Amino acid sequence: MMKITIPRPEIKKIIFHAEETFPEECVGVIIGNAKNDAQVVDTRKMKNINTGSKNTRYNIDPLELLKLEDELDESGLILMGIYHSHPNHPARPSKYDLDHAWPNLSYIVLSIKEGKFDELTSWRLDRKNEKFRKEEL
Repeated sequence: MMKITIPRPEIKKIIFHAEETFPEECVGVIIGNAKNDAQVVDTRKMKNINTGSKNTRYNIDPLELLKLEDELDESGLILMGIYHSHPNHPARPSKYDLDHAWPNLSYIVLSIKEGKFDELTSWRLDRKNEKFRKEEL
């Protein structure tokens, strides 16, 4: 099982973001140090630009991601993954999440029930079996 380590203040930032955007899905990125690929050093909110129902889907502006990648390239940090919330749904990836996942990234999913944090899990795409594998947090 893969493992990802996130400092408590970063988890609190993710939970706060998810609660403040309820009933819409929040989305953000997980940033790490290139020298220690399992250690998160920062998380950042991203804007959910989904043009349909933001309560059940998220999309990140590709230009916002490119800008972040440029910034990270200069700093020695890397994009480790993406987090998003599931309002009033379990903290596990949906079929849509699976269909749009990239390899080598962690996917943190938060369950927010009636505006309050319920559960947080982390997942990684197993390309060979075309499914997610749970990561230890």
